Amino acid sequence: MKLTKKRMRKGFTLVELLVVIAIIAVLAGLATPAILKAKKSADKAKTISNAKQIGIAMTEFDNQYGEFPSDVTRDLLEEEGEEVPIGDSANDYLAQLLISKVLDSEKVFYAKGVRGVREGDDVFNTRDKALEKSENGFGYFMLNDGTGLSQSFGQSSIPVVCAPLKSGGIDPVFDEGAYNNEYVYLKLDSSVGTGKIKDGKALLKGQGKTTLTTNGEGTMWGSTDQATVKAPAAIQ
Repeated sequence: MKLTKKRMRKGFTLVELLVVIAIIAVLAGLATPAILKAKKSADKAKTISNAKQIGIAMTEFDNQYGEFPSDVTRDLLEEEGEEVPIGDSANDYLAQLLISKVLDSEKVFYAKGVRGVREGDDVFNTRDKALEKSENGFGYFMLNDGTGLSQSFGQSSIPVVCAPLKSGGIDPVFDEGAYNNEYVYLKLDSSVGTGKIKDGKALLKGQGKTTLTTNGEGTMWGSTDQATVKAPAAIQ
């Protein structure tokens, strides 16, 4: 009797290959949003950690110079012989923490996930190199008349720095895409809070449409003071 050998199939047919590719594509599509959300949560956690470090530095700076970085403290640093950045961005003011040697690293100003921002190179020995354009991702709060805040200013929940911004001013716009529709902000008491972003506005938890810069009777800013946010140079 003649024996015959059956041929073993090798590989996939074109149809089978297309089915496998389609399944992989579907699974990838399902996984991508979850992966992206997890990444944004990790970015937010890093930003919260850095904001806490800024808070510690702000307290020390306030103890030494009487208020947080402002035009007044810039003059004080220049009187000490320091080269201080001159400008109106958050970078220019926050660089005073480095110039004063309260901070020894630019890396804490990295708000991970904010567009156009990278981790600092820790070169800040000259006015031009201190906290360059892309080395800061935080917005910086001051009063609209240019006055700097201080620990004795008022309510402990008043914001000092925040992220992620699209634009600054008295009615700042926040980036909903960076941290899953959430923002991060450092408070006057050096604690860090988070909140929801809706239509670009940073809403305070449990306070309806009240935002970080809303002033008036019953708000943290009161009826006389108006806050403004100095935007990072990277988004100006």
